[in-house]
Amino acid sequence: MKGRIVHEDSNTRIWLQEFTEPGQHTELLDNFKISREFDMRHRGLMEYYGKDLIAYKKEQKANKKRNEFLRAFSHYMTDHLEDDCPPSWQECPAAFWEELIFAYLPHYTKIIPKKNYTETFLLQLRTFVRWLDKREGTVFLNLVDDYIKEGTPILKKCEGLLNHLFLKDYPRFHQSDWDYEEDLDRWERNLSKYSRTIEGMFQVSAFADECVVLRDLHTHHTYLTKSLPVNKLSTKTIITGTLGQKPHELIWDWLATINVFPENGEKYIRNFN
Repeated sequence: MKGRIVHEDSNTRIWLQEFTEPGQHTELLDNFKISREFDMRHRGLMEYYGKDLIAYKKEQKANKKRNEFLRAFSHYMTDHLEDDCPPSWQECPAAFWEELIFAYLPHYTKIIPKKNYTETFLLQLRTFVRWLDKREGTVFLNLVDDYIKEGTPILKKCEGLLNHLFLKDYPRFHQSDWDYEEDLDRWERNLSKYSRTIEGMFQVSAFADECVVLRDLHTHHTYLTKSLPVNKLSTKTIITGTLGQKPHELIWDWLATINVFPENGEKYIRNFN
């Protein structure tokens, strides 16, 4: 199957697909249908990784955990890395896998009832890399295994904190009758009590009794808060979200959580904000 780019600019790519053998058109349509099951962007159909992700999906079409992994992984390749994506599997550096595990995974982590998104993703990643090494002749498994062993306890702690903070704001999130608008209205009413709010990327820099000292990674200003659970934090943990300060008060309140990252992801996470 041949493909060539007939137009390219900073925002759009268009491929002209040439069919030279019978059945190629049907194969492309079949791949398109399968790729839609894990929401891979169309550009992936023309890239080396898209063909492998589709082949991996075909082996266990009904496997929901595999499908969710492919949804996240294809998003990493097509949306996050975009034009900086390595040109082949063989040219994926160690940083490709390190960023995936320590920055992209905590950024993408979903709030689910079992609170095990991290563990499931890493198990699926190990299985995929083993399959990829066998299929493509790459040698990534030992490297990825080392990252997984190092990252699992840290990332599970980040996921636990994310769940704790999110469910504190939206306690009925997992209930079938959860009313998002009602929770949002309540949050906005609470927000009106604050004279100052700051959105940012904050790193835990110290603990003082029951207080947490946060440092803004962009401005380097520090903020003292009592509203974060000290027992669920580690020094260097990074949290993105919103702080608020009421009139005539020195201590800040943690108001909203977006993501929780480990220290290992600091050199990559600016790409996510």
